[in-house]
Amino acid sequence: MSGPALRSIIIAILVAACLAGTRRGPAASASQADTADSAGARQLFALRTERIIDRDALNAAGVRRPSRLAYGAEGSLYILDAETRRVVKLDPQGKAAFEVGGYGSDEASLELPVDIAVDRNQSLLVLDRGRGSILAFDRAGRFLAARSFQGLAEEEARGVHARLVLDPFGKLWLLAPRARDLLPLDDRLEPARATRFLSPEDSIGNPLLATVQSGGESWVYDAARGALLRFGVSGRLMFQVSLGSPPATDASSLSDIAVDADGHLYAADERGQRLLVFDAYGARVLTRPLGGARVSWRPVALAIGPGGEIAVADAERAEIQILAPVREAKP
Repeated sequence: MSGPALRSIIIAILVAACLAGTRRGPAASASQADTADSAGARQLFALRTERIIDRDALNAAGVRRPSRLAYGAEGSLYILDAETRRVVKLDPQGKAAFEVGGYGSDEASLELPVDIAVDRNQSLLVLDRGRGSILAFDRAGRFLAARSFQGLAEEEARGVHARLVLDPFGKLWLLAPRARDLLPLDDRLEPARATRFLSPEDSIGNPLLATVQSGGESWVYDAARGALLRFGVSGRLMFQVSLGSPPATDASSLSDIAVDADGHLYAADERGQRLLVFDAYGARVLTRPLGGARVSWRPVALAIGPGGEIAVADAERAEIQILAPVREAKP
């Protein structure tokens, strides 16, 4: 893996295997170091449907229920199938390149996979909460090894809402809903910090989703507050974007979030059957309907590709839409 931390994790894994509307609060007056500069960002006007990977195409690739998505640097799409406990890689043309995991008792099988990530070296990481481990596969689908989480991360990794977060600097993080924090992981998959990262502690009630921007700032979806929280590189709360008070539709139905190269935050609103797009300062710049009363289309996962394309999956419908952003440079 690229990045010292991730390289060390894989080395440690292999060694182990061989041995066996916007609302801003007071924090909005963040320092310049914690504030992203989006002055040069391009304006987002629309999301155009580029192609659809329908149920038949997914079935042909062996995917029944797409639940998480991740892109590789070359444009390949990795799909976690919650039903078959496998990860399938589709090449940029949509053809199945390989599959990993599945039921079984061997070291490369998966028990309860809940999340995936692809590192800079194109190694696939699978968070298996049943095993409390990360399983690593190379770009060709060959099994590298598995390593268990340690310390506080072990309990958190077995939770239903545990999520992997890979930051732009190559560091691996674990979203920990019980601890209500983002845990940076060391070479042993143990929290690298003895103290909290996200602060203040009482700013977060029930964190379910997280993503990190190119500058190191992070977004966290807090279902208890019905809000998206923006934290600076130091982990300090900058501001929050209220999505409505529970039980409003927006407040509890976000299923995934991701950030593009221009700093736009994409949020999959499962119940609202749409994508919400925000700029780096929390202003909603686009609402893209995906379904409605006549045709249900509920997004449960999304991923942003190297060319800016957005893949969105509906698990029940067994369909993935690939959307292309329509942008224009700001004057």
